[in-house]
Amino acid sequence: MEKLVTLKRAREIINSLRERCYFNRTTELVEVDTSLLGRELARDVPAPEDSPPHDIASYDGYAMRSDDAKRYPLRIVGSVYAGDAYETLPELGEGEAVYVATGAFLPPGADCVLRLEDARVEGDLLYGIDIQRGTKVVPRGSNYRKGEVVLRAKTRIRAQEFGILHGLGVDRVEVFRRPRVAVFATGNEIARGIIRDVNSFVVLALLEQWGCEAEYLGAIEDDYDATVSAISRAAEEYDCVVTSGGVSVGRRDYVLRAIEELGDVLLYKVKTRPGKPVAVGVVGEKPVFALPGKPTGALVAALLHLRRYFLGRGEEPFVFARITEDILLSTKDTDAPDIANLVFVHLENGSARPIGFPGSEMPLMKRGERYNVSAIASNLRSALVDGYAIVERDTRRGEQVKVHLFT
Repeated sequence: MEKLVTLKRAREIINSLRERCYFNRTTELVEVDTSLLGRELARDVPAPEDSPPHDIASYDGYAMRSDDAKRYPLRIVGSVYAGDAYETLPELGEGEAVYVATGAFLPPGADCVLRLEDARVEGDLLYGIDIQRGTKVVPRGSNYRKGEVVLRAKTRIRAQEFGILHGLGVDRVEVFRRPRVAVFATGNEIARGIIRDVNSFVVLALLEQWGCEAEYLGAIEDDYDATVSAISRAAEEYDCVVTSGGVSVGRRDYVLRAIEELGDVLLYKVKTRPGKPVAVGVVGEKPVFALPGKPTGALVAALLHLRRYFLGRGEEPFVFARITEDILLSTKDTDAPDIANLVFVHLENGSARPIGFPGSEMPLMKRGERYNVSAIASNLRSALVDGYAIVERDTRRGEQVKVHLFT
């Protein structure tokens, strides 16, 4: 078990965990329709034919032989338009040219297109400029060749891949079954209805966005045997287990011990504020993510670690903006110098306005005070913003920061 790792090291561990466990799922054959979006291919998809199947004109002009550019005028013998079947096109003879529209197949024998702008027509005679083979032509097979792998296994289907599948004429593809994820909370205060469970429903919503089938298993009380039993059962039935709470150092925090008894803990605590008390382990080759109990800490841990496991290495969309307040970091002895502090911000006209200062929805700090992560992390309202910046040092008003977007 690695303890108190940097955010960079945590990402490396999650990457390895994804390679080890993520695609350990059965597959199914599905129709190519919009329900395929977000699914991952289980097999490579090769091209069944060349695309385009023949040379295509990329400009309006005249299809001709490049060798004939030395012997103008050429005789115009017809016209070809997009939609004309290639099999119906007569072969172009020496000294001949045909009018061709953008997107039309070049007739057999033609190897270039003389643009209209470079052409002069007198009756049925064509005059033009010197021109080379392949000019203004989209060559046969330039998109892909028959048998070439166009989409690779484990690719997540987006709009682009969806369009490619239709372009290939594929009706059905084999994909991995959607990950099934068990989600539950821990703590007497939640199990007994004293405090509402917020974290689990944040996680459920995120998992749905990420293409998972997530199921809420409720909340369990602060009991070691009950915690072990819940994690064990969930790891048997689901592809992944996500808990929240009970992962810190309190007397009734049993989640870490339960994972250790049932399997292996890969990491415990990451140098982020909020989101520091997080554990990631493996039980029966099923990953277990134990998120913090504070709502914003759970959100941060989910975005930084859980998202990486399910979506891979691609980061969230981001923009650069200038911070509008001084962010003076805590100097507590327990904080490592390279800890990553997440500052939640609104974006306004190229500026990043942090939550928590006077004028924001949660004025928890005065200007000039140290940034109060604990206060920010205690209420999920602090995350009702456009995104967050990660800062590892004091950041002064007007400095440019990278803002990861909540979109």
